[in-house]
Amino acid sequence: MSDEKRRAGDMVGKGSAWAELFYGSLSGMAFGLISPVAGQPFDFIKTKMQADPKYQGGALSTARGVISAEGLRGLYRGLSPILASTGVQKTVLFAAYAGSRRVVEESEVDMLVNPIPGSHGLRPSILIGGVMAAAARTVVETPFELAKVRWQTGGSIYTGKGFQPSWAQLTELYTGAPQTFYRAALMLGSFFVMVDYTERLAPDLMAVPLLGGFIKGGVCATIGWGLAWPFEVAKSLVQSNQGVRGSTLTILGDIVRRSGPAGLWRGFLPGAMRSIVANGAGMAVYQLTQATARG
Repeated sequence: MSDEKRRAGDMVGKGSAWAELFYGSLSGMAFGLISPVAGQPFDFIKTKMQADPKYQGGALSTARGVISAEGLRGLYRGLSPILASTGVQKTVLFAAYAGSRRVVEESEVDMLVNPIPGSHGLRPSILIGGVMAAAARTVVETPFELAKVRWQTGGSIYTGKGFQPSWAQLTELYTGAPQTFYRAALMLGSFFVMVDYTERLAPDLMAVPLLGGFIKGGVCATIGWGLAWPFEVAKSLVQSNQGVRGSTLTILGDIVRRSGPAGLWRGFLPGAMRSIVANGAGMAVYQLTQATARG
């Protein structure tokens, strides 16, 4: 495979940690600008199904109910905080992944540099990069996700006490942070692992402009979301106005007792549709930006 194809297909190039941090930031920003607009209606329906007691039917009945009550514009409720955060979120996510991955690969520590035994070439740097990306995403995303969920379910993050910065208010802004991190770590970890395998097993296909990126975002990311979806449901419940509290395991157990195992994947259909559209388009733009920036 030529260097040009490798450069167009890989998510992380062969530059220094600082160079990969820059390329990851630039491409992540491009991803973040396109994905929320493409996927917002599906995300809104998903949140309604997960956290609004008035919408307990399927995806189609929820969509009809929202459109009937609020019109088509209602499907874009909560877009503002997502637009405000997604560009930054994706920037720090991909920058953290690319930068930390390159640092690990340049560490010269055998157990970090060599492939994991029995993994068919999977490197520890992929997993470490995924965890670092999840941590970075959680820090940036949680307050905006809280605002989005509260807005979409008719609540508010305003405490009524005015702007008085305190530990209590900071804690409130990070309501749902543990669930957000668990969700992001499982989703991003599995996503980056699948992308690594596809890049090594089908490099020519992954190097095709736009198509390769759409496969990564539309297929790999959606599978990753499916694996992490129970934590997405728990996050939405914690961040809504229903007073859900307790450890993540307790919340997941309550969901199973109340709705059965299927309740852990409530809202996944519109969520998967959102992922295919938003992440597919976003990753295609990400890959195109990487290739263009690298010349």
